[in-house]
This record gives sequence, C-alpha cells and structure tokens, in this order.
Amino acid sequence: MYKIMPTMPVSELRTKQAAILAQLRETPILLTQRGHSAGVLVHPDLWNEMVELLDDFEDILIARERAQEAERDTAVMQPISELHASLQADGLLDE
Repeated sequence: MYKIMPTMPVSELRTKQAAILAQLRETPILLTQRGHSAGVLVHPDLWNEMVELLDDFEDILIARERAQEAERDTAVMQPISELHASLQADGLLDE
C-alpha cells in the first residue's frame, strides 16, 4: 500500500483539477489546509477495493469468533446431517 502519499494544499483543487484527477489513478493524495491534514482524495476504484477488503476482513473475524465459540462450547455445534435436514425443512437448501 502507499506509505507516503503526495501532499497538496486544498487551495490547489480549483486550479489543478485535471492533474489531480490524473494523479489519483496512481496514488491517493493528502489534502492539507494551513499546513495540517484536511482529507484524502482516493480514486473510486481504490475506494471500492478497500471497502470490499474491509468487508472480507470483517467476515473472517466473525468466522474466527464463531470457531472459537464452537471450540469453547461444543453445544453450539451441530452434526452436518442435522444442519442439512434443517436447511431443507426451511426451504433454504435443494434436495
């Protein structure tokens, strides 16, 4: 990922729009205002990739938590045959 990103004053947004948009294809840009970080511009494709990656990590964390819970309390575990029958009865699984 990007460890150091280009920095640009917010005031340059009006005068350098085309260059800024072109640069976003390569790297995010840190916007500053009065010498302090004010925001980050990110290309929409990169933003979508990051959101999907975060969703994937959340799913992994949930799966790990559930696996740990199952290891601690075997009562939450269910034989696959019972799970299969239950899903079929609920119409969630084809026969």
